[in-house]
Amino acid sequence: MPDCPDQPVRFFVYGTLMPGHGNHHRIERHVRRGCPGKITGILVDLGAFPALVPGDGIVEGVVLDIDPTALAITDRIEGYGPNRNDCLYIRKEVTVTLDDGTQATAWTYEFAHPQRITDQPRLVAKEVCGALVYSWPAR
Repeated sequence: MPDCPDQPVRFFVYGTLMPGHGNHHRIERHVRRGCPGKITGILVDLGAFPALVPGDGIVEGVVLDIDPTALAITDRIEGYGPNRNDCLYIRKEVTVTLDDGTQATAWTYEFAHPQRITDQPRLVAKEVCGALVYSWPAR
């Protein structure tokens, strides 16, 4: 969390919170700017939304600078709370690679119980230099 309440929070989104997707309107007024980015992981298709799980793939998404107050909104949307056993997702810091090659730290949500979704389909969009690239398609 930022030390200053007016300082934006960097946040990596890869599914329904991305601009143009189903839940973005719930945080849109809190977004100061956004740019494409990538993190390490795997996206799993859970039907109405994706789940990020650890892995050696590349997940495409958007880095948003949001008002700190928006974290309470995204936590509710993603089912995150202080007790991991009761959470659908956990909020964690990750390293994001921006399109210009620079890296930044951002918050994102990772599925809290990846062992429960091992049989779900993966959201592979393409392969680049032998690495699988995952992305949430427009629906």
